[in-house]
This record gives sequence, structure tokens and C-alpha cells, in this order.
Amino acid sequence: EKDGTVTNSDRTISRQRAALPPPGQARPDWAILAETGRRMGWAKAFDYQSPAEIFREHAALSGIAGRFGRDFDISGLAALDDAGYAGFEPTRWPVNAAKQGGRFFAGGGFFHPDGRARFIPVTHRAPAARTEPRFPFRLNTGRVRDQWHTMTRTGLSPRLSAHLAEPFLDIHPTDADRLGLRPADLARVSSPTGSAILRVRITDAVQTGQLFAPMHWTGETAPSARIDALIAGATDPVSGQPESKAAVVAVERFPAAWYGFAVSSGEMSPTPDYWALARTTGGSRAELAGVQAPGDWETAARALFALPAAEAVSVTDPKRGIARIAFHRNGRLLAALFVAPEPVAVMRDYLATLPGTEAAAILTGRTPADVPDPGPVICSCFGIGLNTLIDAIESRGLASVDAIGAALRAGTNCGSCRPELADLLARARVPEAAE
Repeated sequence: EKDGTVTNSDRTISRQRAALPPPGQARPDWAILAETGRRMGWAKAFDYQSPAEIFREHAALSGIAGRFGRDFDISGLAALDDAGYAGFEPTRWPVNAAKQGGRFFAGGGFFHPDGRARFIPVTHRAPAARTEPRFPFRLNTGRVRDQWHTMTRTGLSPRLSAHLAEPFLDIHPTDADRLGLRPADLARVSSPTGSAILRVRITDAVQTGQLFAPMHWTGETAPSARIDALIAGATDPVSGQPESKAAVVAVERFPAAWYGFAVSSGEMSPTPDYWALARTTGGSRAELAGVQAPGDWETAARALFALPAAEAVSVTDPKRGIARIAFHRNGRLLAALFVAPEPVAVMRDYLATLPGTEAAAILTGRTPADVPDPGPVICSCFGIGLNTLIDAIESRGLASVDAIGAALRAGTNCGSCRPELADLLARARVPEAAE
């Protein structure tokens, strides 16, 4: 991970800190480049010992360039010590003796020979991709609440992964009914450039003829659900922005013969037609599906978890296509696989916490009778589930997002779940106060 600074489009420089130590013998990029320079014979020039040293030199050089007319100048930070760099707060450049931050173009001076701003007249252009009978849907893509870009950092967080653990396809109820899609089915989405398999979410948050799918999952986490496979290479002629929110696609039900859910205290090596991996506090979890079931589920599970000799406990019903297999060592759960001919109905978030524990009754797929099911995570910061929220809203008469926060802490940290809390309030049955 990067340990340095990042500058956004309004010129604000922020410290970016590594969340995890480098794995194995991996080293930061700056250390690798410094070592390369030293080995090439420039030992003194590349004698950097920290990102702070590099930043100070970078800041000093920007001041020299500033004397020759360059606008980027942070020479006022050239004397920043290690402690100051470690605690550096967001700062907008330029930073020098003459000025700091401010509106950069308040007095004109745009980056053109005449110093004046230039406007680009634009007219509406229809998307390059046009819907047609073969591809009747328009696909919008974007991000979800708790993930960022391709999850190279956020995907490492079990807490963030708990909110939405696999990619999905939002589709309007009318379209889903016409296509024979049910909640939690898998759908194959095809475009002129490729295809993806996505979990179905039926919702009126999208219009008929419109779809939404998140962009974050990659070949490492869900190889059959890569959204980039659906997006054509059309770009805006001025900005170069790709047409990633207007792909034309077709949708059909994925003909899965079996569905699976797996949890493990270690890594998994899935091979089915569809799989999606996510980190958990105790290891990993996976959604699985395939068009053809293995001949022996225990053998398949041992290969999935790389547990050739672990003790196994199983419940199977071959006629119904059901299998539940758990692997233990010294009384502690190593991994478990749940298989059914339809989307597996188990308490996923609860099961994901069990690897490494004694979990004697895991094959039920449910919490013990005396332990309430918190439901899917809504507040990632404090691990507050949907069922917990609904129960508190209805039983305590919570009537505002702030009231939920006071009672359960949900929505009081980063605040990103507050819109979902407001939506829950709008749909909840809150008891009316007695007159």
C-alpha cells in the first residue's frame, strides 16, 4: 500500500497511510526505486530513508520551479519534520511565503497563452450504444457505499465487506417478472462485448428497461462478474470519459443446477461457473453456483478448502440436491459448505463469524434458539444488522435517524448508512404514542 500523499482535483494534498503492513518481503515502491538508484551508482542521491525525506525534497524543488513561473509550489512545506509529516492535515497548494491555498483562478491567469478561461460548447449526444431487440436493457454502473474502485484496499476490510459481500444486478419488478427472475437468483447479463453473472436484486429503485450493477469486483474476487466485460470502448470526444453508464445488455436467468455458500478460516480455491469471495474477521466467505453438480460433495469441499485430511461432519440428501459439510480440527471449525438446488437459505453474516470457534451446531445454518439473528449488516462501523434495527425501531418507537443513533450507535460514526436508516424509518411500523 502507498504511504505518502495524494492530491485531489481541488489541489488539496492529503496524507495517505498504509492500513496493513506489506506481506512477506514486499517493500514500498519508494524503497524499491531508492535501492535501484543506489545499485546504479547514485548512492548519495538515493539515500532516502522515509517518505518524509522524499516529500521534503519534492517540496523544495517545487519552489525552484515556482521561481520560473510554475504554479505548483509547496516550498513552504520543505522544512516539515517527520512528526509534522506523520500528522500532516489536508492542505491546498500553493503553500509558500507569498500565498497559501485560496481560489486559484480568482484573479484569472488560466493555463493558456492569453491567460483567459476557455469554454467548450457542447450539445447533447445520444449514447453510442443503442438498445435493440437483442440488447433491450440500458445498464448503469457505479460504486456501492462501502467499497472504492477495485477494492484493493477496502476489499481487505471484513467490516466493509460485510455490507455487500458479492456483486449484484438491480432490476425492476416488472422486468424481473417477465424474465422469470426471483430474488437471489443469478442472472447472465450479456452485451456486444462480453457477459457477466450477477446476483438478482428486484427493486423499484431502477426504472423498467434500466439496470444497475456495481463496478468493484475483479478477477480476484468474482471473475465471472466483471462489469468491464460489458462496457464498450466508446468515449466522450472531449473529456475521454468512457461510456460506462449506458451499456446495452440482455438479461436471462443463469441455469444453475446448484447454489452454495462457504465459510473458511483460511483461503479458498473456488472453481465453479460462478463464485464471489469476501474477507471475514476469521478468514473468508464465498458464494458459489454451477451448472453441473460434482459427483461427491465432500471431495469437492476438501478441494475447495484445501483440507484433504480434516475431520468432516456432514448432512446430505442427494435426491433433493442438499449437502452441508463442516470440517473441524481439535474441536474447532475450519470450514463449512452449504449446498442446495436454489439460493442457499442460511444466516450468512452469523456463519461468517464461526470459523475458528467450536461451532458445534453450524450445520443448521442458523443462530442458536437463544441468540437473535441480527440480519444483514447495515451499519458497518458498529456491525448493526437489519433485524436489530427493525426490532429497535418498532419496539422502542424510534422515530428519527438521530434516535436510532442514540439507541444503537448506528449512523453516528462515518454516517454513510444514514440514508438507509432513513429508508428503514419510512417503511417501519412505529407504534403511535397514546393520547
